[in-house]
Amino acid sequence: MSAASDAGKKNSLVRAFVAVPVPDPAAVELERFLGILRPAAPLRWVTRAQFHITLRFLGEQTRETIDRVKEVLAPLRFDPFEIELSCAGAFPNKGRPRVLWLSGRQGREELTALAENVNSAINAAGLPPEERPFKPHLTLARSDGTPLPSALMKALENPPALAWRCEGFELMRSRLTPQGAVYSRIPLS
Repeated sequence: MSAASDAGKKNSLVRAFVAVPVPDPAAVELERFLGILRPAAPLRWVTRAQFHITLRFLGEQTRETIDRVKEVLAPLRFDPFEIELSCAGAFPNKGRPRVLWLSGRQGREELTALAENVNSAINAAGLPPEERPFKPHLTLARSDGTPLPSALMKALENPPALAWRCEGFELMRSRLTPQGAVYSRIPLS
């Protein structure tokens, strides 16, 4: 295969994920909180356009695979439920963080069940099962693993409670740019 056809194949791939969006009222509160956190450390902070809870990351897929995923996700239904994110943490831990996040108890079981349904549908579309266990969270920032400054650790102790009613999920495209990921919605119908 030539370099030109490799590049053409790469351009035809779609980097995608399935996510629960954050509606405006909660997004406004989250922006306020991030406004307090950002000056405390030079991390790669998420922007309002990036607020979401990932249900399933698909990676780079062909357009045909994305079409199959759309077909299996479109009929999925669930009863709306309440989400509240009220605690902050880090993966793998706060001592050597790679990802800072918000999570909570309210909505955890429902998000997990929704993620399982999404995974089952995606597996039926021919994608391999997700190997990592689902941990519902909203990413705040990414880091290189350097310990966090004490001012940031203190600010993370009392995040605001972000609450909203989850009524749907979206299939999203992620384009990587030098300024960070740019997300756009892929309509299911």
